[in-house]
Amino acid sequence: MLSDSQSPEHFVVGITPNTPRVFTIPAVEAQPDQPLRDAGPYLRKCAGGEETTTTQMRCARALVGARRDVHEHGRRDSASVDEQINFLIWLIDRGAGGHTCRTAFAPDAPTSPSSYGDSVAWLMWKYVMYAPREHNLEHHERGAAQLAWCIEAFDQLVADVRTGWVRLPEQATAVFPLKTIRPSAAQSDMPDGGEGQVAH
Repeated sequence: MLSDSQSPEHFVVGITPNTPRVFTIPAVEAQPDQPLRDAGPYLRKCAGGEETTTTQMRCARALVGARRDVHEHGRRDSASVDEQINFLIWLIDRGAGGHTCRTAFAPDAPTSPSSYGDSVAWLMWKYVMYAPREHNLEHHERGAAQLAWCIEAFDQLVADVRTGWVRLPEQATAVFPLKTIRPSAAQSDMPDGGEGQVAH
């Protein structure tokens, strides 16, 4: 169950008689005069070159940790990992709404098949899959192609949303592998068909 308002004090999930869980969350930090972030800041964060100053960047850092744990240890506790990832995606989408709440969208603007949070999560996953294999010649080329596709699709989505050509869904759609609006950015699945995806 989600509890949200203009200035929410709590986020409540998974209430049962034996395991109540209440998370306090900050107010939305993102403002309409701040542009929606493209892939650059997230990739710099992965490489250790971007400070973690916002909720969205803290969530991206946590996604890297969750994805790395799945990559290195498998999905032994998949329900817990999925819950964590979904919560982080929800927070990122919530911030994206703050960035875009005053964007003037075209009347016939299509809605992206995947949310901004979904796109950030997929970008983090492909980075985690690529980084350990960077010096492995057997996997390097394919990993680089997957990451490059993801960056291109992410940046195109952000550019289209900023100009009002594409709307973001209000919440995560869990459409994986990611789909895009523009055929040039890859209307079809990723180059490898989405190998290594983590469903959530």
